Amino acid sequence: MAIRGAIPRAVVRQVIAATYHQVWWPSIEVVRFEDDALPVWDEATGDYLDLVTGEVLPSWDQALDDIGPNDQPLHVARFGTEFHAEGVLAGSKDAARCIRYLTKYLTKHVADCHQADTDAQRVHADRLAEALRYEPCSPTCANWLRYGVQPKNARPGLRPGACKGKAHRPEHLGYAGQRVLTSRKWSGKTLADHRADKKAQLLATLGMDQPDPARYTWHVVTPSDHDHLSYDRRLLHIIAERTRLKAAYDEARRQTRETTEVSATGRAA
Repeated sequence: MAIRGAIPRAVVRQVIAATYHQVWWPSIEVVRFEDDALPVWDEATGDYLDLVTGEVLPSWDQALDDIGPNDQPLHVARFGTEFHAEGVLAGSKDAARCIRYLTKYLTKHVADCHQADTDAQRVHADRLAEALRYEPCSPTCANWLRYGVQPKNARPGLRPGACKGKAHRPEHLGYAGQRVLTSRKWSGKTLADHRADKKAQLLATLGMDQPDPARYTWHVVTPSDHDHLSYDRRLLHIIAERTRLKAAYDEARRQTRETTEVSATGRAA
């Protein structure tokens, strides 16, 4: 994992030792329904019923309420025992190497990071994929029906072993989360906020004021309009406009640097 900031290694070790995550979900030790004896959806009640007895399966909230003080969490996640921390300075050779390394693996499927080379490894991967097929991946997973619990926000058509969640796909190896935290979790800003900041910085560099949206109206251009451009001409127009804006931005940055150098040294560079 990669994090920003200077943190003492002793503190990181303490955090690793004290960090764990428990998932308090209903038990999946007993398989109640499988093969052709699966629960059926009842349109009248909006619930899944036991095909044989007609019993209404407990809802997700009811199943959570049934978890008692003597029960154990379904999953417990902890850090491993190996720890190696490496500090990297921005702009250094090591930083470029780490960025290449992270980019290489973040653009791969989890399963692509290790290829099965032997029959035993391939059999192991197949067993894992089969186990993941029926492992509940979330409160809304259809696999809860297999264990006698209605998934959260249950709807008709759910079937154990046919959940479309990414965690069940062999290339994800049970991992369905985001491998990089979204910006709002580490910066407190959404992508729209970042775009607005970038636009404000660009306008400030160019010495331009923020345009008033009320000054413009937007209409869809149709082929019958006099200013309609063909696809090829639109593409050339966009390239020319981007080239012009980039040249103006580079010139504005050059002038800003020269002004800064004059202010710092008291003479022109």
